[in-house]
Amino acid sequence: MNAIFNINRFWELEKRNFFLSRMQYLYIAGGLTGLYFLSMLLNVLTSDNNLIWLIYLIVGTIIIAGPCFFEKSRGKHSSIFDFTLPSSTFEKFISVWIKYVIVLPVMVFILLSLLNIITGIIPVEGVQSHAKEMVLTENLYASKTLFTMLFLQSIFMGGYYYFKRYAFAKTSVVLLILFIVAVFGAILMVHLSMEHGNMTFNLNSDQQQAFRIGYEAGHSVGLIAFTSDSIVRGCSIIIDVVVPTGMWIVSFFKLRETEI
Repeated sequence: MNAIFNINRFWELEKRNFFLSRMQYLYIAGGLTGLYFLSMLLNVLTSDNNLIWLIYLIVGTIIIAGPCFFEKSRGKHSSIFDFTLPSSTFEKFISVWIKYVIVLPVMVFILLSLLNIITGIIPVEGVQSHAKEMVLTENLYASKTLFTMLFLQSIFMGGYYYFKRYAFAKTSVVLLILFIVAVFGAILMVHLSMEHGNMTFNLNSDQQQAFRIGYEAGHSVGLIAFTSDSIVRGCSIIIDVVVPTGMWIVSFFKLRETEI
């Protein structure tokens, strides 16, 4: 057990990694703070809040794809010191996991919350309205939102360990291809009609008949969804938990394979 995880050894590794990452945290905090005040100033002068969405887009990208941006590429030019640290593979992986799943998101949320509180007490209408629009809504803390972020984050973490270079671009392409396949599959389902309990493929050019078939298929699927809502919700929770956990396990074994 000591060869896999040792608290003292892990603590020394965390101190080293925090020392090496301190400038990253400062750059992230400084960049978001500057963008926040720029958005606030723009809102005061022009009542334009377009930068608010840009802030959340940048925050989401940092949280979801952090390893692809802030970790060194694991190519043939990686430092030998990275592989000969006096720590186990499990400790190295847990250190990266804590940084991007816990520390970085919490730091960003605390920073934005503090900026909202500070600017919210300034007696200027434009500043206060900007603070209200920037408030982290309850939807952000909804379980589905958090699970979605973990889902995407685990995929990009796996992409970082599997792709030696351009991990963000390659992982994004993979997700885009999967999305296109899913959309194409959904489009095909629209052309499937349910007759006598069987699924048949229909390419009839009659628009009225195609509309009727599409309506009946959608109505049937809708009834199934409503009558089996608890089943769908249960499956959704299982997917939300299993996929991130599975991707983290795959990432760990890929790191161990790299170090062997």
